[in-house]
Amino acid sequence: MTQFKIDVTFINREKEMAELRNYLEGRPNSILFLYGPKSSGKTTLMYRLFEQIKAEKRYEINFLNLRKIFLTSYDDFIDAFFKSSSAENGLKTGTRRQYSLFGLFKLDAFTEKMLKKRQEDPFLIMEREFQRLVKKGIRPVVIIDEFHKLDGLYLPDKQKRLMVELMNFFVAMTKESHLCHVIIASSDAFFIEQVYVDSKLRKTSKFMKLDYLEKEDVFAWLRDIKKYNQVQEYILDEKQIETIWETVGGSAWEIHSILEDLFQYSLDTIAAKIKMEKVSMITDWTFDDEARNRLLRHFSKQPIRKLRELAGTCKNILGQAVKDNILYYDPVDGIYGIQGKSLEWGIKGYFEEIE
Repeated sequence: MTQFKIDVTFINREKEMAELRNYLEGRPNSILFLYGPKSSGKTTLMYRLFEQIKAEKRYEINFLNLRKIFLTSYDDFIDAFFKSSSAENGLKTGTRRQYSLFGLFKLDAFTEKMLKKRQEDPFLIMEREFQRLVKKGIRPVVIIDEFHKLDGLYLPDKQKRLMVELMNFFVAMTKESHLCHVIIASSDAFFIEQVYVDSKLRKTSKFMKLDYLEKEDVFAWLRDIKKYNQVQEYILDEKQIETIWETVGGSAWEIHSILEDLFQYSLDTIAAKIKMEKVSMITDWTFDDEARNRLLRHFSKQPIRKLRELAGTCKNILGQAVKDNILYYDPVDGIYGIQGKSLEWGIKGYFEEIE
């Protein structure tokens, strides 16, 4: 096994894992949307869930991470959801060549050919597979990460949005037919908002927020990086741990990045560099744009604002701030917040410079 001087870790998500398991153990009756700030660990949590239950014979996990896939058309959608085994690509149509939906569901070559010719409905293919599994006593589970990447794609007739039709299909599979659990994760909170305000979907969906790590979890982690990250070369004292928390908060990816840099640089140097980079990021985002400056001024002294406190702000600018990972939006609580502690430093430093 390859050895690294620092390894990644998974810190205390027992509560969230229990909530996901509780959802899976009930009869399918709703879509579960997982949302939260960027780098809060949504994808990592999905992979950990997949690892935990993939060996359980009562589940058939169908996991697709759309972050890894280039999607510009309906054909890209078909290629992403229905893939053939490379070892069988040379077989002729009509043989029992098998194709994989979400990497797991199997289709014969004839069905694949009909699908490619658009003479077979992909939604019916999925439904038949769900029915087959349920008859065998197996619970189908669909997990799609970065689902919003399907936005902008249309069915072949160009009249229907693929995302809308797929969402309607998942409603049918969960609330109506009770055939399959569906978990959808997205870092695009404006997509989640569209779902939340859609009465048809809101009454068929549950929402679960994944936030950054709590302070006690971060401190427990950093007090024992030998255990959690297999770091042997150094340890952290309480002052250093406090500095890391004050710089990046509970953002696990940023904390890990700091731990990597500590092999070469002092913590003071790393923290100063992070803050300087974030000030530059905010400077670039607001450059010569008074509306963006006015928006971020709301957050210069308070990192979280209720939507009603931002009255008069153009919704398009709020949406762009979310898409550009400056702010995050929580549609359930109706709040906007800065994307992490490090960006709080960026916004604070930016306004200190210009004032």
